[in-house]
Amino acid sequence: MQLEICRLEKTFEGRTVLSIPQLQIHEREIVALVGPSGCGKTLLLHMLAGQLKPSGGSVTLDGQDLSGDRRARARVALLFAEDLLYERLNPRQFLAFFCTLHGLPGRRIDEVLATVGLSDQARQPISRLSLSAKRRLSFAQLQLRQPALALLDEPVERVDWDTAQLFAQLIQDLASQGSAVLLSAKDLAWAGKFCTRVIELDAGRVSGDYSYAARSAEGGSKEGEEGTAVAPTRYVPYKVTARREDRIMLYDPAEVLYATSRDGRTILRTVAGEEATTNLTLHELEQRLSGRGFFKAHRAYLVNLQHIKAVIQFTRNSYTLQLDDPQETMIPLSKQSEKELQNLLDY
Repeated sequence: MQLEICRLEKTFEGRTVLSIPQLQIHEREIVALVGPSGCGKTLLLHMLAGQLKPSGGSVTLDGQDLSGDRRARARVALLFAEDLLYERLNPRQFLAFFCTLHGLPGRRIDEVLATVGLSDQARQPISRLSLSAKRRLSFAQLQLRQPALALLDEPVERVDWDTAQLFAQLIQDLASQGSAVLLSAKDLAWAGKFCTRVIELDAGRVSGDYSYAARSAEGGSKEGEEGTAVAPTRYVPYKVTARREDRIMLYDPAEVLYATSRDGRTILRTVAGEEATTNLTLHELEQRLSGRGFFKAHRAYLVNLQHIKAVIQFTRNSYTLQLDDPQETMIPLSKQSEKELQNLLDY
């Protein structure tokens, strides 16, 4: 299988928002498409899936035009950033409907539900599932399709740690079975554990394209073709940088109890009781820690879920989080965030 992009462009209102001269993706590759919000990641995935027509250029799969050949599009599956589920159905009914819609045999439904860890919730209304369980059900559609090209838009944006780990393994399974996988992510905190290649997008243009391969036994890095940079596959844990007194501190996310916005600064509070200031805004920090178990409890607080001890309700619309540090710190919890937390933790 070979996906080939040639002089691909998309324009809106006379402005070019995506321009890719040439790009190839092959079977069994796991390609992480990274870049900040608005860089064109989602736009590119939708164009590759045939959801949007290009303004210029071409996208072919094994020589077949994806924008005009229905048989070629049938070999491509897209996991949208949002879960597009019929919430009145249960997971088994939904997957049966999905199989009917796409002309797929239904004999693998129970197998796929087990693979994504939903066997025990197969007959529960989708509306009652947690956010992570809904995302697993969305992923189950890829498992049923077994596409030549799997496109995943921010697959772990709203999921818990266990689901993120499961998706990493299932993506590797898809690739080992012959699929090419292209997924979008804000950074390599999660995808860097297993991807084989990284494509960086900036303002709709490719700003970097390099293999993500292991270092040689002698300790030196391998050279890619035409001097392409090659990075190690061994995952380097993401560190949060912050300043404390006269030192630059590098914190593992697990060490961070919570982050808060105070007087125009973002303050980190660690499990050890330290306070440090980071140059990142709270929103930027939330994006960097996506998939790391952090939760936006309030517009001014980002909390490590692993350190929540209790959810306390004072009035009908007033909630507070109690953390498990020695001071039993109290963090405000907005009403909307409480609903999201309830779905996330199934309480």
